[in-house]
Amino acid sequence: MAEPDKQYTGDGSDNYLQAAKKTVEAIKQIGQAGAEKAASAGAEAVSTAAASSVQAAAESGAASVAGTAAGAAVAGPVGAAIAAAWAFRHTLYKVLVTVCLVLLFIIIMVVSLPSIVANNIFHTDPNSVDASGLTDLTAIYDEMADVVAGCVTAAYDAAKTEVHRIITDGGYNYDLSNAATVDEGGVSAEYDICYILAAYSASMGQKGTTKEDLKNKLDAVADRMFAVSYTVSEKIVTRSSGEEGKPPVNVTLEYCVCTIHPFDSSVILTAFGIDPDAPYGEFKQRTGDVIDYMALALKRTLYGGAAGGQVPPITDAELAAYLNNLTCSPARKQIMSAALSLVGRVPYFWGGKSAAGWNEDWNTPKLVTATGDHTSGTLQPYGLDCSGFTDWVYKTALGAGLPGGSESQWYASTAITEADLLPGDLGFMEEPSPNSVNHELIYAGRDSGGNMLWVHCEGGSGVIMSSPSYVKYFRRVKGVDLDGAAATPANGG
Repeated sequence: MAEPDKQYTGDGSDNYLQAAKKTVEAIKQIGQAGAEKAASAGAEAVSTAAASSVQAAAESGAASVAGTAAGAAVAGPVGAAIAAAWAFRHTLYKVLVTVCLVLLFIIIMVVSLPSIVANNIFHTDPNSVDASGLTDLTAIYDEMADVVAGCVTAAYDAAKTEVHRIITDGGYNYDLSNAATVDEGGVSAEYDICYILAAYSASMGQKGTTKEDLKNKLDAVADRMFAVSYTVSEKIVTRSSGEEGKPPVNVTLEYCVCTIHPFDSSVILTAFGIDPDAPYGEFKQRTGDVIDYMALALKRTLYGGAAGGQVPPITDAELAAYLNNLTCSPARKQIMSAALSLVGRVPYFWGGKSAAGWNEDWNTPKLVTATGDHTSGTLQPYGLDCSGFTDWVYKTALGAGLPGGSESQWYASTAITEADLLPGDLGFMEEPSPNSVNHELIYAGRDSGGNMLWVHCEGGSGVIMSSPSYVKYFRRVKGVDLDGAAATPANGG
C-alpha cells in the first residue's frame, strides 16, 4: 500500500477565505462585471510584478531550481513562484513575491468560484444570498454535492427500473435477462461535481443561483443521463417433460440483453442551456474555458489541488476499442474494463478503500485518517490507494475482493513469470518487508512498442495507465477463475 513520497498542497483555503472576505466590499461596490474586469487587470498586474521578481532573482542565481521545479509539480506556475520565493536568500524577494501571490489568489478566487457555493460567503450577488444558509465553503460544497449526487442517483435508479420494465413488458425470461444485463452506469460515472456547479453558475452569469433551481434543471434531463438499450436473444434449455417415463424436452427461452450506458456528460450542457463555444458575457473568453477554470478554482480552493486523476480519462469508445484488441478471457476483460474505467477519474488517497461500483465520496474532501504518510491528518480529495484500487477492481468486475493491503494481496497471489503475464495479473515493486516502500499494479497488456502497460493508483496522479520500469515481481490471484468462459460481476449500483 505504501507509495513513494509525494508532496501535496494540503487544504489551502481557510486562511485565504478569511483574508478574501475583507476585499469583498470593495469588489461589490463596482458591481460584478466591473469586479471581473478589475480582477482581470489586477491579476495581470500582480502576476507581472511577481513574475518580474522571480525572474530577477532567478537570473541572479538566488532561487533554487530544484525548489522551483518542485513547486511547479505541485501547483503549476503559482506553486513554482512560491517555491522560488522561499528559496531566495534575500527576505525582500520572499515578502514581495509572496504578498503579490496572495493578493492575486484573493482577487481571482472571489470572482472565479462558482456562485452556487461562494455567494453565501462573499455576497457578490446580495439578492440571492440565503440568510439562513451555510457560510462555510466545504459545508456548502458538501450540500451542493449531495444535491447533484441525488439527482444522478435517481436517474441511475430510473435506468434500472427501465430495464425491469423492458424485461417484464416484453415477456422475456426474467432470470436470463437479469443475468445478461450489462451495467456500465454504476462503474463509469463520468460526472464531475465541481464542473457541474461551475457550469450551472456560469449559465446564470454568477447571479440568482439556488440549489432548488440547480436540482430542477438536473432533474429535467434525468432521463438522458443513463441511456438504456437492449437486444433480444434465445437460449435452448433442457427441461423435464413433467410426465413419468417420457424423456426431457428442449425449450427455447427468449431473453433480452439490456445495457445501461455510462453517464452522458453532454446532458450537463443541455440542462443549463450552455453553448461551450459561445463568448462568456462581456469577456473575450470561450464559455467552455471559463467553466473549466471555475471548476479548477473550486477544486484548488477546497483542497489545494484538482480533483480526480492528473491524466485525461479514457473515453468509453477508447475503452471499448482497447478491450476489443485484448486476447484474453471474458473474466480478464471485465477486470480491465473496471480498472480502465477509473483512469483519470479517481485520485490517490492514502488508506483509501471502497465498496464495488462508483463511490459518490470520490473526489470530495476527506480527512486522511490512516497513519504513516505525509498526508496523514490533512484534507485530500478522497480516492483509493494502490491496494484499495486492485481490491475495488476485482470485486467490481468479478465479485471477488482482495484482502487488506499490498502485503496481504501478495500472499493471496502466486508467483508467475513475465512470459506468463495476462491482463488482470498483478505486479509489485518490492517483496513484502517492514522497511520497504511497495506499490501494486494491474497488468494491462503491451503497447505497440512492446512495453508492458500497467493500470494503477499512483500517489500524486491517481488512477493511471503507464509503463513504469520499477515493476519487478509478477503474480496471479489465487482462488479466482480468471480464465473461465464467463464471470459474475458485482452489482455496480
